[in-house]
Amino acid sequence: MNSKNNTFLVGHSIELRVPSEDDIWKSNWHSWYNNIETTRHNSHGVYPVSIEQEVEIIRNNMNRKDSILCSIYDLNTKKLVGNTALQNIDLINRRCNIVITIGEQTSFSAAVEVYGLLCTHAFTRLNLERISDATHENLKKLVTMLSVIGFKEEGIIEKWFFRDDKWSSKINFGILREDFFLLQSSRSGKILFENKLELDRAIIEAVKTSN
Repeated sequence: MNSKNNTFLVGHSIELRVPSEDDIWKSNWHSWYNNIETTRHNSHGVYPVSIEQEVEIIRNNMNRKDSILCSIYDLNTKKLVGNTALQNIDLINRRCNIVITIGEQTSFSAAVEVYGLLCTHAFTRLNLERISDATHENLKKLVTMLSVIGFKEEGIIEKWFFRDDKWSSKINFGILREDFFLLQSSRSGKILFENKLELDRAIIEAVKTSN
């Protein structure tokens, strides 16, 4: 980790940093969770949250042993664009899940890069076996994009989200350690490809093929 700017993991267009309180006080961090559009397809946005409350939430999360929280920074603009975490880290059963919020304009491949970086850390440093996740049915495109780094759809759970007087389903998806390393090996050890151009091409092709 870079001690000067708390850099933890670096991708092609984004980097993950250890969060600081300045990330919250000097950015739009807390407002993302009060924004109707940003929270439309997740569990946030039901109760308003203040900056002070968000600071306390982050402090508590930073002290948890089953979570690794990071700020997401755009490498080009040097601005904070979101946050992410490995959550529910279970070292006995060797599994976890990933959560992500992107509240600002950033790279097309940012979410895939975040997942790729965190999966690499989870499998190589935490020695986990499985990463599972889920998302709103309207975010199926995200699941398709993540297939580029090996995630597979694992099933649909109906009537999971109730918003705007309407039920929506949840898409479960995940990746196993052996599949991740097999795919990484086929790319000369780089799960996110050699450069951003190759990654973007792969994402675009995956989305086009799924339509």
